[in-house]
Order: sequence, then C-alpha cells, then structure tokens
Amino acid sequence: MKRPMALVGFATLLALLAALFFGERTSLFLSAVSLVFFTCSLLCKTIRKGKAIPIAFLAIALSTGLFAAESERISCVNDLHGMTATVSGVVDDLPYNENGNYCCLIKVETIEGYSFPENGRVLVYASEPIVNGPGDRVEGEMRFLLPNAQNGFGTRASLAADHIYLYAFPVDEGAITRPGTVRSLWTTLLHWKLSLYDAVDSLYSPSDASMVKGLLFGDKHTVPDDIQDAYRAAGVSHILAVSGFHLVIVTQMLTVLLQAFRVPRRLRPFLSALCILLFMALAGFSASVLRSGIMCLVLLLGDCFSRKTDALNSLGFAVWILCLNNPFAAADAGLLLSVAATAGLILTSGRIQRVMDDHTPQKGVWSLVLRPIKSVLATSISGTLFTLPILILLFGTISPFSLLANLLMVYASSLMLQSAAISLIIGILIPPFAALPVLCTSWLNGYLTFCAKQLSSMPLAVFYFTGRAAYLWVGCCFALLGLAVLLGNGKPRLRTAGILCAILFLTSLFAEQLSLRNVTTLSVLSCGDGIATVVTRNGHAAIIGCSGYSRSEVVNCLGAEHTNSLDLIALAGETFEEGSNAGAILSEQPCGTLLCRRESLANGMLLGNAENAGEILQYNSGYSVSLWDGAVTVEREGAFLRVLCGTESILYWPEGAEAENLPESWDDCTILFLEELPDSLDGLQPDFGIFCMDEDSVSRVWSVECPFLPVTTADGTVEIRIQTDGTTQLRREP
Repeated sequence: MKRPMALVGFATLLALLAALFFGERTSLFLSAVSLVFFTCSLLCKTIRKGKAIPIAFLAIALSTGLFAAESERISCVNDLHGMTATVSGVVDDLPYNENGNYCCLIKVETIEGYSFPENGRVLVYASEPIVNGPGDRVEGEMRFLLPNAQNGFGTRASLAADHIYLYAFPVDEGAITRPGTVRSLWTTLLHWKLSLYDAVDSLYSPSDASMVKGLLFGDKHTVPDDIQDAYRAAGVSHILAVSGFHLVIVTQMLTVLLQAFRVPRRLRPFLSALCILLFMALAGFSASVLRSGIMCLVLLLGDCFSRKTDALNSLGFAVWILCLNNPFAAADAGLLLSVAATAGLILTSGRIQRVMDDHTPQKGVWSLVLRPIKSVLATSISGTLFTLPILILLFGTISPFSLLANLLMVYASSLMLQSAAISLIIGILIPPFAALPVLCTSWLNGYLTFCAKQLSSMPLAVFYFTGRAAYLWVGCCFALLGLAVLLGNGKPRLRTAGILCAILFLTSLFAEQLSLRNVTTLSVLSCGDGIATVVTRNGHAAIIGCSGYSRSEVVNCLGAEHTNSLDLIALAGETFEEGSNAGAILSEQPCGTLLCRRESLANGMLLGNAENAGEILQYNSGYSVSLWDGAVTVEREGAFLRVLCGTESILYWPEGAEAENLPESWDDCTILFLEELPDSLDGLQPDFGIFCMDEDSVSRVWSVECPFLPVTTADGTVEIRIQTDGTTQLRREP
C-alpha cells in the first residue's frame, strides 16, 4: 500500500464524523460492526492481500471506540447543567471581550460536590474583569450551563475539541478570589504573548493592531465583527485563521534567515522545528494549526534523514494523531476546512495549473505576469472544490466572489504577514527602524480591508444553501464520486461525476429558492432554556423572543434563511438575558421596529443599541402588529403572545405565565410554544407542542399526559413552514 497513513487518517476522520452525526449511542455499535468486518476481511485471502480494507475497518473500529470512551469520560459534566457550585481552577488562556462580556478560560482543578474531566476547562462569562491574566488561580461560586448540542455538530462538540465542556457565570463577581498564581511553561508563553501584544499596540493604531494580532497569532477576538463578516462574505476568512498558509510563510522566512546566517545544513531542521513549535504555541495550538504544524514537522523529519515524504501520507498522519488525542477534534470546523483544503491542494492544484499552462503563453512577459495569477487560481479552485461541501453543511453559505477575492488578497496578506513579523522583531530590538515595515503593514491592511468590504457589499456576494437540500446534494456528490471510483477507468468517470455534481448543485440551489416564495417559515431555535423564534417570508424577517445562551443562533438563522431585512424584534419573556441578546442583535443588524416594555430598556446592552431600531414601541399590557401585507400578525395580551399566520394560531407560553391569565379566545391555538412546563394545560388542544427548555426540564415533559404531539428543541432546531395553500410542514432542521 502506497499511502497507509492517508488511509488510516481519513478513515478515522470519516468514522468520527459519522459518530458525531448519529450520536454517541451509536458509536459503540459502529465500532463493533467495524471489528466484525475487520475480522471477516482477514479471513478472506483476496481482501487480506490488498491490506487497504482491513486497515480501514480497524481504523474505524478504533476511532469510534475511542469516541465512545471519551463521551463516557466527559458525561459527568451533564450533572452540572443548571447547577451552582464552588469552582477552583487556573486561567488557561488570554482573557478577551465578547459582546460586552468579559470572557476567560479556566482549567478546572475541583468543583465542590461534583466530578469533572481531568484537564477539562470551562468558559467563564462575566460583566467585568475577574482575573489579572493567565496563570491566576481562581476560586468562587458559579452557575454552570451546557453548550448547545445538535446532531453532534453543535457548539458543545466544537468546544469539546478544545477541552471546553461548560459555560460558567459567577454568582457574585465581587466574591471571586485569586489566591495565587501558577507558573508553568504554558503560562510563561502566554505572558510572553501578552508582551508581544503590548509591542504591537505600541507600534500600530488600534485598527491595524487588531488585524496584526489576528494575522500573526490567530486571535480573532481582537478583529472587529464587521471586518470578520466582510472577510467571511468575500470568501477569504482563511486569511484570518492561522493554518497551513501562515506556517508555509513562516517556514519560508525561517529558511531564508537560516541560509542568510549560514547556519549548518544539518542544524537547520532542528532550529526550524523549534521555531514552528513556538509559533504553534503563540497561535494557541488550535486544531488547524496543529494539523499544519505536524505536517511541517514530518517534512523536516524526513529532511533530517534524507527521506522523501509524501504530502497526503503526512496529512493523514496529522489527522490521525489529532483524532487519537481527542476524538472530538473531528467537530472542529477549522480542522475540517484545513484538511479538506490541504487535500484539495495535494490532489488537484497541480493538475489545474497544468491545464492552465496548456492554454496560456509559456514564454515572454505574459508568462511572468500570469504565473502568480495561475498559482493563486489553481490553489483557490482546488481549495474551494474540496471545502464547498463542508462550508455548505456547517455554515450554509457560498461566496461567488471568493476566487476574485483570493486573487486580489492572498499575495497581499502574505506580504502583510511578513512585514508585520519583521516590524514586530525590529520594534522590539531597534524601535526607531520599525517605521518603514509598520507603514507597509498599515498600507496593506488598508488595501485588504477595502477589498473585503467592497467585494462583500456587491450584489449576490453571498448565496445561502441550507437544510435538507444541502444534505441531499452532499450525499449525491459522495455517491457519484464513490461510484466513479468503483467503476474504474479513472479520469473520464471522475470528470463526469464532477460535472453531474455541479449540475445537481445549481439545480438544487434554484429549486430551493423557488420553493420558498410566499412561504412563511418559523424557525424555533435550539437555544437551551428560552424561546427564540425567527419568522421569515420572501427575504423579510421578524424575531419573536430571543432568550437562550447567546444571540449567535438567531444571527446565524437570519443568514441561513436568506433574509435581507429585519422588520421586527418582539421580546417574549422580557428577561434580562433576552434584553441583552436583543441588544447584541441590534448591534449587528438594524431593525425596523422594537417591541418591549419600558423596563426592558434598563438593560444597558439593549439601551445602548436601541438607536439601530427605526421605531421603539413600548407597551404596558398588549399590542397587535401586522407584517408583510397581513400575512403575519403578532399579538400580545399580558404575558402571553400569539402569532397568526394563515390558518395557524401559534401561542407563546413564556416563563412565569399563569394559566388563569390566558385570554379565552386564545386557547384554540394550533401550535403551542412553551418556555417552561405549566402546572396545567387544561383547555388547550394544539396539534403540536414545542418545548423550548433545557434537557432537565424536557425530561419532565414525557411524564405528563400531553393532549398533543410534544416536540423539543433540545434535539435541535424545529422548523415550521406554512404554505400558501394553507398546509403546514413541521420538521427537524438538520
């Protein structure tokens, strides 16, 4: 077998993706079935001789077994959901600000009265700084919440890839104590990183400094949200993510420096490896950084022993090592995109460039001009082809201008990275000589920001392709490509399969757009313990309730549902949490009308961003608002809220609402949303009851005799589509 580690690595990754998708309960079953097939393959002489199939089944069995074991190991965190306990731990990373909250990662040592996974971490949200910096020992009483989980690919799994298992909120921030500090190699590196941050701040303006930190250290928390959104919409968000692209540049710079200082050839790989490890540490050892770093180290190891390394084998080895260390690494979006893009570069980039070479001049001035353009295009096309399925499944977005954006920005970002690194080194050693590279970096940052904003603001800059149509297309692509491989004859069949995949994609995208015309969609979001609903129709949107852990699910849904106008935000429960989420949403997207009580405006986050609402309607007892030519009507009486759409009457039952206060005419609802389980549901006969609450409360639902079909958002977002002919579809959104 030519590439055994490539087979092991990719088989492991695909098996873990299946385990994540189907859930931890099926992982042991997958492991057992794979072991059976492995044994059968060993007994078959023809299959055993090829080695590929037995090795693949063994890799699948091992990876799914490890996933089951890891899931069992961390299952103890479920007992902490909604609980309050005293935690003791050490700050394990640089604190940062997010949506007005002070955030820090704490490596847990003990949680009083509860067990916690070894080396596990919690993400702490506070309103003000509670620590001085990394290495601080922290003690205090905190309330814990589980991150959201949906089909294995929710926030919970992606955070588990970084050994983060819970959100934590201090009960009394003033009571949080710092009994001491812990010094280790890791905390020393973090403090050194802080010193580098200070050096960057002293050299650059705030806007330039944030981009330099993001580019050099992969710290996206310093980059403004509007800049990140522009890069994402332009299809070049990989520039801000430290990955193989950055390590290649770092390695090239190291090679030039070591050659310039005439370092002995045998010593160069060791020095390069040391510098790469240091860069990986400064970038936070993220999954994508580890992937590219391991590949670079394998390459250097081969150079030490004068052995030629295989790129695809190195990629498979890196994936296998990462997944072996933590099976939840397969849920990390950065790793998946990095692996897919790298595989695309290895397998197709050279071929695409050769095709372009065949149709362009090979001599003269034009050859010199076109050479870098062809290189960027080949890299961008190959990376886009291989990452497209992942981008669609994880984010539901496509950037048609990504090729143009890469052509305009990739080389500039490479130059900016090099000039930023040079300016930082010179700024530390001989500050007066840093002016020129600082000026160069600042100019390049301005150019990159201009390109990203211009491309992202163009019409049709982003296409949305989500839901079952996306899953169906990805499934068809894998089936067609697998069939092409099995049938043989190499390139012609693969080329035909690729063309069919493109035709299916365009057909599915067009069909989805047509199917959503004049259809009202209610997306009941999986936000943990609160009602959050996004109502959309023909590109217009309304938010009714925005409780839950954060506003990110609501914002993502607005994009996924093809919305271009937010017309209404109506608070449902009027809690402080809901007001904060509404304020955070307004900070990112203007709204036509904000419906809330006067008391809700006491929330600083909501009040500070209320100017982004075209109209603020304050009410005491109730209101009635009509949207989109009467297609949707939102009404409120007391604590209860109702949405009328076609033949459907949707009743919202927020936390704290009492049955005796329900208006008599409202008990004929066809769909019921509940934020908590009432003592009695007498008089209500809906077709469906959707429970928007945490998993502990949901467990009580099944012990109550419900006069309707109960559905819970704990298992993922619920989507209700009301057609123009009056029919209603209720489904679980993948």
